[in-house]
Amino acid sequence: MQLVLPKGKVMTTYAILSCFFFPPYGAIPKSYFFRNRMEITVNQQNYQVTDVCTMQHLITDVLNTPSNGIAVAVNQSIISKTAWENHLLHPGDQVIIIKATQGG
Repeated sequence: MQLVLPKGKVMTTYAILSCFFFPPYGAIPKSYFFRNRMEITVNQQNYQVTDVCTMQHLITDVLNTPSNGIAVAVNQSIISKTAWENHLLHPGDQVIIIKATQGG
């Protein structure tokens, strides 16, 4: 396998793998690439996420939802927005996301 870079430079498979597994600061553990998966439920829809998924990661990366104007509860307990980055999800968690809307 080869990767063609700008200006005609080519990287071989060995060079590509060495960038991932042998960076200057040491090898990256396999667990970084091959994490276990878990299932959670968000608004009655099941999602498969990594076993080290925070609430912030779920909202921004998995659901692609803007974090403005939403409230979050996990297993019927409200999680404050300041705690999203540190709140780890667990297998089987029931997440409810409510979005504020304007209207009359």
